[in-house]
Amino acid sequence: MSAGMQAFQDGWKNQPAATLNTALPRSIGLGDIPMLPLSRALNMPAQAGFARGSLGIDLSGMQLALAGDGPLAVECSSDAQGRCVLAVRLQGIELQGTHALKGTQIWETGLDGAGTAMPIGVRRRGGSADDNAHPTWIQTANDQRGLLQNVPGGNGQTLLTTYSNHRAAFNDVFNEQNFQAYAFQQGWGNSAISEMADDTNTALTKGGVVNDPKKQYNNSGTGITTNYNGHAQNQKLALLTTLTAMAQGADPNNPKDPTNPYNQAAAATLGFGSSIVQNIKVTNPNVTKIEDLPPLQKDGVYELVQNGTPAATPSVDEVHNFLNGSPIGGRDAQGNSWTWSLSEDERAFVRKLQADIAEHAARVAAQKPVALVTGALHARLACHVYLQFGAQGDQGAPALIDGRIELDGFDLHFDDGAWNGALGDGPAQAARDALSEARFIKSLVHDRIADALERALVQPLAKALLDSQP
Repeated sequence: MSAGMQAFQDGWKNQPAATLNTALPRSIGLGDIPMLPLSRALNMPAQAGFARGSLGIDLSGMQLALAGDGPLAVECSSDAQGRCVLAVRLQGIELQGTHALKGTQIWETGLDGAGTAMPIGVRRRGGSADDNAHPTWIQTANDQRGLLQNVPGGNGQTLLTTYSNHRAAFNDVFNEQNFQAYAFQQGWGNSAISEMADDTNTALTKGGVVNDPKKQYNNSGTGITTNYNGHAQNQKLALLTTLTAMAQGADPNNPKDPTNPYNQAAAATLGFGSSIVQNIKVTNPNVTKIEDLPPLQKDGVYELVQNGTPAATPSVDEVHNFLNGSPIGGRDAQGNSWTWSLSEDERAFVRKLQADIAEHAARVAAQKPVALVTGALHARLACHVYLQFGAQGDQGAPALIDGRIELDGFDLHFDDGAWNGALGDGPAQAARDALSEARFIKSLVHDRIADALERALVQPLAKALLDSQP
């Protein structure tokens, strides 16, 4: 260590640190933190104006108050490069601010096919949508997955691999947090889907026709009845329409982006339907779409998988053109020509779903959080300010090289005395539970405080230390 730096360090060993108090600001503003999510779905109190909503918290008016009196602890040391390091200890820093719990209206379909895809920090409470109501169906599906992997010819494995490649996109369609899929989920959640699943499970485990053309399924809420094939076609169109809408939502300026995973999943879905029809058509020339498929038992389905030739996956452009009502076509691997187009009823189905998706997106965009209850927040803090000084210039005068803050851990307290009365006991407890587990909120506040302290303290303390030297 140079003589100048040694003198600088010795000077602070022999001087009272209380003289630094005059360099400290009395208060430091932290700004506001916009609403952070706490719970995905809760019953809302009457003043919210809607029955179900997500719950969030915002923090505002946050200020740090420094004590400004009493001696400060200053420790001196030197590092391997001969620089002087001063550690200034600050205690009794008070954080004060205001919190507000806010509710935002949500629309639920009662469907939760991808409940594990929720963002970190968002909790779903107060429901049993994650419970598996039909464990035998799931077991049958898992059994069929294993059987498909062993189908000679590799088509079964290709089918499963194709699904796996697009699983994330399909999961997003069934995720209740995806507002663009709300209209799809409403349609999927009707009784016809459950009946079809039950009939499929029965045919696979006990025998019989999978797609019995005689049985009619009621699309609840619409008064429309169709058979198994007709419902399968409608759901395929609904899935295609939703996936392409999600692709457009991701990039409105490039809705036909071929690299978008939703567009790619849509192309794979349309290609799968084309494969079924084209392979059935080999022996049944009158089959032109899924509605025309003949009755098939389990063995017939597996024979189709084993001996079929997968159709070429259509391009993303072709998927969008198909949904917009334009015919698409080409030739299969055997050179046979094919053409796909929507009927007038199917066009109307797609247009209505597209309108429903757009309407709900506008509804969601118009929603604003509603303040439900406010209160104070506070914490008591302590920190070290580490200042590193080195010799600079011909005279080796001390100069600040670096400065940083190390903030102690702290408890963030919310004044929740009014929560039960404003929210009700259940939602109030849900908010407390979510806050106790939402470490990201405390981490965010911690980082905001540390940054503010560093900006407010490093330079003033360094200047005071340097100016006080003879």
